[in-house]
Amino acid sequence: MNKLIRVLLVHQSAELYGSDKVILQLVSRLDRRVFKPIILLPESGPLEKELDKVGVEYYVVPTVKVSRSTFTIKGLLKLPLGIIHSIRSIDALLEDRKVDVVHSNTLAVLSGAFWAKLRRVPHVWHVHEIIERPSIVRRAYALLLHLFADKVMCNSHATAEHLYKDKLSLRSKSVVVWNGLEVPDEISITRKENLRKELGLNAGDVLVTLVGRINRWKGQRLLVAAAGELVNAGYKNVKYLIVGGPPPGNSRYLEELEQDISNSPAGLDVSIIPFTNDILPIWTATDIAVVPSTEPEPFGMVALEAMAARKSVVASSFGGVVEIVVDGVTGFLFEPGNAIALAEKLEILIKSECGRIEMGEAGYARLQELFSINNYVMLIENIYHELHVST
Repeated sequence: MNKLIRVLLVHQSAELYGSDKVILQLVSRLDRRVFKPIILLPESGPLEKELDKVGVEYYVVPTVKVSRSTFTIKGLLKLPLGIIHSIRSIDALLEDRKVDVVHSNTLAVLSGAFWAKLRRVPHVWHVHEIIERPSIVRRAYALLLHLFADKVMCNSHATAEHLYKDKLSLRSKSVVVWNGLEVPDEISITRKENLRKELGLNAGDVLVTLVGRINRWKGQRLLVAAAGELVNAGYKNVKYLIVGGPPPGNSRYLEELEQDISNSPAGLDVSIIPFTNDILPIWTATDIAVVPSTEPEPFGMVALEAMAARKSVVASSFGGVVEIVVDGVTGFLFEPGNAIALAEKLEILIKSECGRIEMGEAGYARLQELFSINNYVMLIENIYHELHVST
């Protein structure tokens, strides 16, 4: 019997947003006859419960996570001690167990990279981010990938090309693996109708939904501006749902959004609800999904989730989401940051129920063809095999 390939996955959080869902789907479907996943989390959170459900070994350990404060004088001075503490914690946790591959899931975690280098374990760094500024941080990440990654796995061509601008040498050891998504079971018509009633929708109302962190670039404020344009144009049967919350310690983003809603002519038509782990019912009740990010999305998992529920998607025309949404086929792309352009695309779909349905079906077919979870897991298993064999 062949020995299991033990994979140490180092993750940045224990929530259930985009990258958290990605790692959960991966470890849930790895071939356990071949691979033994062990996940390191920096804190406790809802992801733990989901890992328990699928029987994956995980631990909460001190993990070095990079943020903007890391690149201050104070942050840089604290960094070496943090790395040493994290490496010692991982050593103590693993004791004498051999690790065959380290998988750092997102650029934000450094512990896996340094531990793998020190212990001479093959390391794949999974890049889920597009970092545009500050430029010193962007270049620093490219250098870290060059020095500490045996393989760089990017979640989109947009993410990969962004890295190559600062370090062309990364091209030779990089691979693009699009995120995958399991097609969920359909929600009953009764549950859909009940949810729409709970949201205060009437029979003829059109629901536009944005799911994501409430922050400076996910586009919630842009959507509110577009909603105001549509109200002024005479559209009274459109409701807007924003699902999510601000990052810890950044409540000002929510306060600014609430102020925009209060000042908008569409204010009474916009609702905010906290993020929910059970997002499928929300998408089922939705008529149009919107991804109005004002900075490039590295991928666009939200677009996939909406497509899985057969919804048309309106998205900003840059970043990884343009590899998901086909303009005029599965939805529409609009000029980033342009509220009027967003309103124009939404208007087309608001006026055409048949168009929404047709685009939603086309998106569902595209998801099944190009973004299946089975293909995603197979490609990553191949990378693990490649790194393991090369040692």
